[in-house]
Amino acid sequence: MNVKRGLWRAWIFVSVLWVLGAVLLSASMAPASFAKKYSYIYQMRSDVPDPNKVDWTKNFYDLMQSPSRNMLSSTFDVVSYSNGLTWDEDVKKGTLISAEFPDNSKLYLSAQMTKDDQNYVAKQFWNQRWWRYGSDIIPFAAWTVAPPIVLLILGGSFLVWVARGFARD
Repeated sequence: MNVKRGLWRAWIFVSVLWVLGAVLLSASMAPASFAKKYSYIYQMRSDVPDPNKVDWTKNFYDLMQSPSRNMLSSTFDVVSYSNGLTWDEDVKKGTLISAEFPDNSKLYLSAQMTKDDQNYVAKQFWNQRWWRYGSDIIPFAAWTVAPPIVLLILGGSFLVWVARGFARD
């Protein structure tokens, strides 16, 4: 009985140390995981005949819907590192604009969008940050909680089994 109690206390001690270490490490790494580059996913107008055969020389709003005028729900996608480099060059050329946010995330938008649309999309991007944070924190949470649980289930069962082998009949 004392072995069980001792193993339980050891598991609690090791788990607390693990969780504290994981939380401290995650707290230092999490802000960097929030600082990603994103692009707005544009929604084409319904009267564009074939989205695969678009004449990209047309006016932007002849092809795309206005997010603010149509009150569209905005969706965003993470920009890969290699695309982010070329998109930064496009910002310098003036074909794209980038909006930077307090969490160091960056949103790329077409320079052809109106200021109203840019502000509308940027506001929706900022309002959706908690969903992005949640999806970014899930791996940290799993990394924090899973090892102590696995240790309890597997390690505890194994050590109790070994300890019972030494028990008197």
